[in-house]
Amino acid sequence: MFLNLILDTADAVLQEEAKSQAIISTVMVVGFLAVMYFLIYMPQKKRDKKLKEQMDKLCIGDRVITIGGLTGIVAHIDEDEVTIYTSVANTPVNFTKAAIQTVIPRNAETDDKKSKKADKKSDK
Repeated sequence: MFLNLILDTADAVLQEEAKSQAIISTVMVVGFLAVMYFLIYMPQKKRDKKLKEQMDKLCIGDRVITIGGLTGIVAHIDEDEVTIYTSVANTPVNFTKAAIQTVIPRNAETDDKKSKKADKKSDK
């Protein structure tokens, strides 16, 4: 009789311990998924949103860099296709908009040059 009471108590303790370990494991998995979401998915979503905004504002004369590393100036824009001039000889190359990785607006280059000139003048 006494032995059965001890065994029942031991079973109850083991069941409680198993439940608590299951809860801890579940919390750890959920926590890991939350961390992965904030470290991987959110920054990628932010970059995609920024690139989409740049593509919406894309206009002729902007400087672009493709995913293949080719740089050029936008010459013509269709609905899903962009033509850029890539070299001194103004070689036209057609790309889909999805192939553009970075857009450098026309006015950004002039603003950079002005700020560099201002920095040089202030150094003197």
